[in-house]
Amino acid sequence: MTSRPADLAVIAAEGIAAARRRLRTRAAVERRQDRLARTQIPWLIAHSAWTARRFSDAGLPPGRWRELPPVEKPDMMGNFDQLNTVGARLDDVLALAREAEATRDFTGQLTTRGGEITVGLSTGTSGTQGAFIVSRADRLRWAGSVLAAIFRPFPWALQTPQRVAFFLRADGGLYRTAASRRVSIDFYDILRPVEELADRLTRTSPTVIVGPPSVLRAVADAGGRARPSRVVSVAEVLEGQTEAFLAGWFGAPVIQIYQATEGLLGLPCAAGQLHLAEEHVHIEAEPVGEGLVRPVITDLRRRAQPVVRHRLNDLLKLGDGCGCGSATRRIVRIVGRQDDALLLPGANGEVTIWPDFLRAALSRVPELREYRLIQTGPAALCVEVEPWLAGLRATVRDHVLAELDRHGVRGVSLTDRPWQPLPPGVKLRRVFRNTNKE
Repeated sequence: MTSRPADLAVIAAEGIAAARRRLRTRAAVERRQDRLARTQIPWLIAHSAWTARRFSDAGLPPGRWRELPPVEKPDMMGNFDQLNTVGARLDDVLALAREAEATRDFTGQLTTRGGEITVGLSTGTSGTQGAFIVSRADRLRWAGSVLAAIFRPFPWALQTPQRVAFFLRADGGLYRTAASRRVSIDFYDILRPVEELADRLTRTSPTVIVGPPSVLRAVADAGGRARPSRVVSVAEVLEGQTEAFLAGWFGAPVIQIYQATEGLLGLPCAAGQLHLAEEHVHIEAEPVGEGLVRPVITDLRRRAQPVVRHRLNDLLKLGDGCGCGSATRRIVRIVGRQDDALLLPGANGEVTIWPDFLRAALSRVPELREYRLIQTGPAALCVEVEPWLAGLRATVRDHVLAELDRHGVRGVSLTDRPWQPLPPGVKLRRVFRNTNKE
């Protein structure tokens, strides 16, 4: 499917504007955000009943939107019908999205008073499955921003026709929006057998590969070959070992895009570093300890499904300064989800262990190919290991226990078992807490 000429003109204009935009100081970033907010926030209050009620309940005028108490995904889903500005009903959105997931036909759209909208579901790894809707205008802006970040220098890089392989659980119309005579989009359904995906990748030889890193690793392990200009990691935490493997296997740099149900939150710069998308999203970084932050986001352009002071469950490590010269904050690492943190006993009470520390410890075990570390009880852990070798199992155990001891954890039992491959389409979480079931 190729976008209409009028849509392509909007995408190109958005991409060119993104490529030319230079925000060299924090003051410039804040001025742009303030300018967007002066239009966006009053519009949302006028068109979103729930957004208006939040401001009214807080006794805040539009100009003080930064003081609005944050909400989280369950709040957004519980008020979906009053939140969105196009008259969409959550029941209708879920019905269409679930039908698409079941039939694997993602071409359908929902007709609303705001026009045809794309619908979709999040993976639900946070415990609350989110639904999202995206209007035509929002889709076109998204496509322009993403194309400008992937194909540098934009638009001149598109003088050579590009073929993009998207490895996705759901082929949402969001991705098809970017298709044109110069950019062809191939959807690789990750629910299909990995051998089939690997064979198709080798036969089609795309110029760009996009997908979750664990899926791309599995496709490579199954013999999938290509020589793209770049590989784009999405949807999962990108670990250093996996990044190095993918870069070596495909002979191309690996960059990241940070996107959630709540919107497009991070894009790579010209230097290949991932930055917060502060050109159009205001992000308050709430400290949670150990140098990590939890983002509270306000999308200053998205309108069909407003996102105003929405607290994510993600944990980030941010940094300042980048060789690209942009003043937007750099994402040093996407650590994972806050509710993945392990809560274990210590000498002076409960100790919080962020997944990043244990991933770093296990990254120092060179023979370790695959693993998952799961908290299965208040003082119980289980680690899945591949390859299942006695010496490697002992080394993994030593590294985990040493890291826990470094953080003051006491009295924890650690068992192990062979690596259990995840069902197709399930997002990989290396370290997480699951005390409800094995």
